[in-house]
Amino acid sequence: MMPTIKPHGEIIVIEKISHCLYGLEGGCLGEQRAKEARARQKEWEIHEHKTFLVTSKRNRVYEPTWHKRKLPEVNHENHGRLSSLKQMLHRFTSGIDVGDVVVLEHPDREGTVCKRVLGLPGDIILRPKHDTFYISSKHRDVLEVFEDDKGSGTSEGSMASLSESCLEIVPDGHIWVEGDNSVNSADSRHYGPVSSALVVGKVWFRIWPLRGDAFMVRGGRPMPPKNAPFTGSTVIPAGCEGENI
Repeated sequence: MMPTIKPHGEIIVIEKISHCLYGLEGGCLGEQRAKEARARQKEWEIHEHKTFLVTSKRNRVYEPTWHKRKLPEVNHENHGRLSSLKQMLHRFTSGIDVGDVVVLEHPDREGTVCKRVLGLPGDIILRPKHDTFYISSKHRDVLEVFEDDKGSGTSEGSMASLSESCLEIVPDGHIWVEGDNSVNSADSRHYGPVSSALVVGKVWFRIWPLRGDAFMVRGGRPMPPKNAPFTGSTVIPAGCEGENI
């Protein structure tokens, strides 16, 4: 899988203003972000449950979903809606958020790196242990461990993936970043959460070389084909208590 931005030979445009003005979306304190997320979730579930009662079939059990929709995966099919004028304007008038591609100072050495933001303060990171490889479809099943299974138990595959993973909580004022090419990227899985003070700016588009989609949109990281190696982390949003994400 080709990385979104190669480490050498690429010319990109970086926007350096918005993250200085707005900081991190939702704030830099994990506990506060979790409290505000729970408040929004409570309001969402009241509305969602009313809709469920009106539209659902008999004998269906209400299972709450997370109030914030999961970002669409960045691919050619979704690129049009992710790069709309409305989305671009929102990105320019908001802080650093999950899905942004950013350039930041390397935390351990001189130089910069370009990665996608996957987690903000208070988010729970389920990352694979070193030298552990997942098949992409198996890794996605890890999320089932955190869903309300109504006593049905979790699958053996999910528990096996969980046992081979490490849990971390992104600390205050930090972000969790990973490369889109999970099997060939040194990122937060290796050097941990990164201080938001190290962010240089958001990547807006690639000038050179001419390949793929030039605009770097805010979206979910591109996933490899099913059954291809994948070693990326799974992120549980701050405040999530088992709702379906």
